[in-house]
Amino acid sequence: MKKKKIIILSIMIIVVALLLEASILKYVNDKNAHRTSKVLLDRVITVLDKNDESRNELIESLKDDYIVRAKAVSYMIDVDPAVEYDVNELQKIAKLMAVDEIHLFDDQGTIYSGSAPKYFGYNFDSGTQMEYFKPMLKDKSLTMCQDVTPNTAEGKKMMYAITWNEDGTKMLQVGIEPKRLLNEIKQNNISNVVAGMPVYKAMEIMVADADTQVIEGGFYK
Repeated sequence: MKKKKIIILSIMIIVVALLLEASILKYVNDKNAHRTSKVLLDRVITVLDKNDESRNELIESLKDDYIVRAKAVSYMIDVDPAVEYDVNELQKIAKLMAVDEIHLFDDQGTIYSGSAPKYFGYNFDSGTQMEYFKPMLKDKSLTMCQDVTPNTAEGKKMMYAITWNEDGTKMLQVGIEPKRLLNEIKQNNISNVVAGMPVYKAMEIMVADADTQVIEGGFYK
């Protein structure tokens, strides 16, 4: 009987020891997982912030460049007024200046000429993308460049820069499809960045916009 009690006691001690060991291992594993997750999340945030900074710097650089091109085209048309209504010549100038579109606006904000006749008649009331440039009508000292935005006519992602000509009688706008920027945005979008992170089995990463609460990317292994 005494021997039986000793065996039972020994088994109980072993069970308790195993449970204790399992609890310790779980605590250690949970702590390691928490530490690993925090390091990984910090890395995701750092990469996303760096990508945003790089993209913003590129956008500002492109804006400066496109404004210069718009002013250069405006000057070329002022110097040679004969090309103002000549679509073929304007298309040659667009190619020379490495822009996709040239649009001439009257002082009321309506396109009356340019390298793309299909846009003639569009004005600053023709849609949200066009309305962005309405401040130009009140201040002829302005030059403006828009962020990457789907254009009104086709929904194609473009950047537009606009300036008044020297005597303030018309506005000159150039439109460029910023392929380098679009490629960089595509490569560095949240889904691709998150998917490229080294994650452990059964780990899930979700990235949501803090303002809209919408999940913009995620990855599960």
